[in-house]
Amino acid sequence: MSVTDRQTNPTPVTSDGPIDPSQCHLVVVGGGITGLAAAWQATARGVQVSVVEADDHFGGKLITDERDGFLVEQGPDSFVAYRPAALTLIDELGLSDQVISPGGGRRVSLLSRGRLRPMPAGMGMVLPTRMWPFVTTTVLSWADKIRAGFDLVIPRRLPDHDVAIGAFLRQRLGDGIVRRFADPMVGGIYGAGIDELSLDAVLPSLRVNERDYRSLMLASLASGRAARRRAAQQSSTRGKKTSSPKTSGTRGPASSPFRTLRGGLGQLIEVLVERLRDGGVELINGTSVDLLGHDGVHLSDGRILKADAVVLAGGVASSARLLRPQVPRAARALDQIPLASTTIVSLAWPVRAFEAAPDSQGWLEADAGPVSGLTASSIKFAGRAPDGSVLMRVFVPDKRGPLTDAPDDELLSAVIDHVRPLLGVHGEPSLTQITRWHKVMPKYTVGHLERAAVVDSALTEQRPTWAVAGSALHGVGVPDCISDGRHSADEVIDAALRASVPAGSSRIAAAPTAPVAPARQTTDGRREETLPKDQQPSDPAETR
Repeated sequence: MSVTDRQTNPTPVTSDGPIDPSQCHLVVVGGGITGLAAAWQATARGVQVSVVEADDHFGGKLITDERDGFLVEQGPDSFVAYRPAALTLIDELGLSDQVISPGGGRRVSLLSRGRLRPMPAGMGMVLPTRMWPFVTTTVLSWADKIRAGFDLVIPRRLPDHDVAIGAFLRQRLGDGIVRRFADPMVGGIYGAGIDELSLDAVLPSLRVNERDYRSLMLASLASGRAARRRAAQQSSTRGKKTSSPKTSGTRGPASSPFRTLRGGLGQLIEVLVERLRDGGVELINGTSVDLLGHDGVHLSDGRILKADAVVLAGGVASSARLLRPQVPRAARALDQIPLASTTIVSLAWPVRAFEAAPDSQGWLEADAGPVSGLTASSIKFAGRAPDGSVLMRVFVPDKRGPLTDAPDDELLSAVIDHVRPLLGVHGEPSLTQITRWHKVMPKYTVGHLERAAVVDSALTEQRPTWAVAGSALHGVGVPDCISDGRHSADEVIDAALRASVPAGSSRIAAAPTAPVAPARQTTDGRREETLPKDQQPSDPAETR
């Protein structure tokens, strides 16, 4: 995924002087991981903080249920370790000894042409980093492989403007690669079809690769060779050192980029909320924000919170609604971001119900059907099911059809009928749980970077002490949200501390004394956040 770097032009300081940090009040709208991370960052700055959450719990999509010995994730089950924001926060909270890696099992498979087939070794999100496994894989037909080989001779095709990933890949590599690899893997993360997703926002490396190598295949193979050389060098270096004790956070396949907490990602929320409360943060749940008014932040219970700075971390729809009265240009840009829905069905069976004990972490589905994939949670991570049981999570996104909105009985029956023959399992599940996420996942469609730039620049010009943070604009993964929450808190606090506060005026309504030039994003300013070429997600929701 791609994250757009943002810059803030501070409001000019007047003779009234800056606000004292201890007197500066930040209001965070939304108590998910983004909002809580913003609050955590603000406490380190010594400012007063209020977090307002409409739901009855904090954490947003990071919810872990404990039921009859099972640990069931209702949202993401992990995060990527190569983005440091999540691990940094975990370390600050004293939870580093609770970090665990995938514990075993074969890597993810693909349901392709009616059968579960092993993912070819070295297959990245879209392209192979090793040639022979790609040539011999049964995921693609020979016609698909031959068509993909045309990429080696096709000239550069990308225009200067943004395009859909699917359309570009189909031109270069053919439909087989798009349907069998790109759509289930990239589309699975973003909850959107590959023909909707923005190349520049989601996979900007494709533009760089075509520019530098012309052939995407040659670029990917070169990347794979470089990665293997680095791994060999690191292995050689480690071999020369004396062994040292390993922590629990390093257990599991060394090649996996995924991490979680022993008690689930809900453990992160539980400890973070406790530490924020101990630090004096005002945590308000079960209450929504009705208005960002000239006299403060209006809550649904009638209270009005004074605020020097505001971080909007309640999602696309919430942020657009609150910005519409005072920053309509930003609201209109947010309104143009489509939202996806998905339903997660958690199922458990005793091991004895399977024809053969499951040993795979799950699969993604390239064939047409209502399900996008399955994760074997208890095989992927330790402590997710009691001994003798297996816990699964099945993903039913709206891009796969109307089943995601079906009544519980119909949904559950269809999902069990779909996965039963693939799992080789008999009997009814011992545990079932349905979690629905309706219109909450932003889709980074073509033109997303331009929409994000409009939001950021409109706020910089009109309300530099306000920011929109979270998955709406700058990245959908857990580390992305943590990083963006902390960055946004710093950004608006810095602006507030530089802002003048004339006597008798509302702090929240304070505006620059002169127009501020909007921040401008450039191609060179983007950071590539795609998975390493030799990794692929086994869980379509795990980077959300």
